[in-house]
Amino acid sequence: MPVDTHVFRVAARIGLSNQAKTPLETEKQLVQNIPEHLLSKAHHWLILHGRYTCVARKPKCETCGITTACKYYQNLSKKEVIS
Repeated sequence: MPVDTHVFRVAARIGLSNQAKTPLETEKQLVQNIPEHLLSKAHHWLILHGRYTCVARKPKCETCGITTACKYYQNLSKKEVIS
């Protein structure tokens, strides 16, 4: 599974990779946890999700369909409750 900037950022943000510091570490974690027959699709899903919904500077969490599984959104929700 190729890991570009979108995949690297999105995988870390939503919690698919666990504190990976390099694209290679991220790739190893994704390959380990995503079924082989879905790897190419998952690669494209992560790219498109990072390009259109989970954008770098201001993620569009209000329109995201995976907020219930997203580490970033869960942390964001906790901060809003505290504030």
